Amino acid sequence: MKVFSFRADSLQDDFELMQAKGTRDISRLTIYPDSSFPDVEVELVTEMSEQELREAVAGLDEAHVIADTLRPCELKMNPFQRGEDPDPLPPSPEF
Repeated sequence: MKVFSFRADSLQDDFELMQAKGTRDISRLTIYPDSSFPDVEVELVTEMSEQELREAVAGLDEAHVIADTLRPCELKMNPFQRGEDPDPLPPSPEF
């Protein structure tokens, strides 16, 4: 079993992914809603490969946030970074 995590614009986006063609063998799905926004953070455990999951996401309309933040890791390890950070924080504090 593999663990994946991502952020979605809304709970509906996650539901659409779960019903998408090619999505299969999800053994656990955990959804954490944002208290201030419609965004959700999701962790799932599946037999699917990362490529299979990315192909399912690619078949959805308006799933760019999922596509950008999908990582093969637990939710707590996912930085949810979308694209390259134009001003990344230094690895150590500058004092």
